Amino acid sequence: MQALVGAVVLAWLALALLAFAMAGMLRQLRDLQAGVAAAVGVTVAADGGAGSVGTIPHTPETPLSVRPRDDAMCAVVLLVDDNCPVCAEVAPYFDDRANGSSAALDFVVLARTQVAKFAGLTGARFVADPAACHLLDPGWRPAIVVLDRAGAMVTREPAGSKKVVDAVVTDAEALAEASATSNPGQNG
Repeated sequence: MQALVGAVVLAWLALALLAFAMAGMLRQLRDLQAGVAAAVGVTVAADGGAGSVGTIPHTPETPLSVRPRDDAMCAVVLLVDDNCPVCAEVAPYFDDRANGSSAALDFVVLARTQVAKFAGLTGARFVADPAACHLLDPGWRPAIVVLDRAGAMVTREPAGSKKVVDAVVTDAEALAEASATSNPGQNG
């Protein structure tokens, strides 16, 4: 009986040590996340999540490939990867939304390198730009990012379904309309 009690006590001690180790690892992970987010210009909320607004710095080294066209109020960027099966499912739907949307939105499919399966897009433009991917990369694929005219990140979310793409595009259309209303000379 004493051996059983001893084993239970040791098991509980091991469990407590594991809990402390996990708490320490979680703390280190949050510190690392905050450091990486600060390096790419994204704010990190107190709960560890990325904030909704970050700005792409405007320097000569900054890739302008994902900024909105001159006649667009904002850019909707879909980050994809060649090895992502969900990207291959979402990108055609994203392209259809680009074909049916107003000219106030600039639709961009962004990857680090040329990806043959995204070459046939008709509404969204495909951009292979590793520097822009690095600036916008949330760490998952597919991701959808909305940038305003100044290059500020308005939203960044996982884009694993048509429902999410629809919601983000609808919000971007409302943002573009509000921007066009507040700055009538900007969008001709």
